Amino acid sequence: MSWRVIYFSKPAKLKIESSQLKYIPDEGDVFTIPIEDISVILLESNQILLTSALISKCCQNNILIFSCDDKHLPCGIFIPFQQHSRVSQISNLQIKSSEPLKKRLWQQIIKSKIYNQSTVLKLFNLNNATLLLKISENVKSGDSDNSEAYSAKIYWQSLFGDFTRQEDNKINASLNYGYAILRGAIARAISSLGLMPSFGIYHSNDLNAFNLADDIIEPFRPFVDFKVYGMFKKENNFKEQTLTTKDKFLLTGILLDKCIYNSETTSILNAIELTVNSFVLSLKANTNCLNLLEFNIENR
Repeated sequence: MSWRVIYFSKPAKLKIESSQLKYIPDEGDVFTIPIEDISVILLESNQILLTSALISKCCQNNILIFSCDDKHLPCGIFIPFQQHSRVSQISNLQIKSSEPLKKRLWQQIIKSKIYNQSTVLKLFNLNNATLLLKISENVKSGDSDNSEAYSAKIYWQSLFGDFTRQEDNKINASLNYGYAILRGAIARAISSLGLMPSFGIYHSNDLNAFNLADDIIEPFRPFVDFKVYGMFKKENNFKEQTLTTKDKFLLTGILLDKCIYNSETTSILNAIELTVNSFVLSLKANTNCLNLLEFNIENR
């Protein structure tokens, strides 16, 4: 299984040579990486050139490519196009999935998200961890009582105090960067299994090509929050600073962070693949077979 997350931040040319990604910088040493080891490539610099042969090879090997805007934030993704052998079958199952099944799946997603939020507060010895745990245990089908929004208000105030997700500061920039990395990896997993990213179980914005990714990402978000809060604790004047190259490197590494999935320790990248697989099983069985990740508390 591929495992490397590669981050390029300086002007260079990337090409494929003998099944190796060859990195040719404007300045510095040339090196190669086995293409089969690579899972994700993040291109931060706008002065990086890729050959069409490399792009094609990335497609064949299910490698996710991120591009960044002029602020060096992820703004686009390149994912392989419908490589699953049963695309039509899976897509039809997705389209025809029943509303009760969607509501049960969304209920579990929100329960898991709030549970993981409570764990973040617990790991940092912050207030309201027990309250969020109780809320997670009482989420209704389809989250009909909007427990997600209620818990979010408590969670963000407990984590960052006087803070909203709409502010223009380093905390939100860091969160958005980490979420973008997760969202892209989830979109890749969705596409590779024959699902249509635009058809969500809860999110249904006609202008959003990744509604399903925005559904599945929810239990994963607290892992970014955990990493960002850890960065926040080490710095003064966090709100007044911009993201550094080191910050971006750390946030890109979220995919290799460890978690617990089905009682076993694995990477978040692998947990994404397993989660989407369990989503497909739920569609096939027309019942909730969804497994979701948790924090590995013992190793924190």
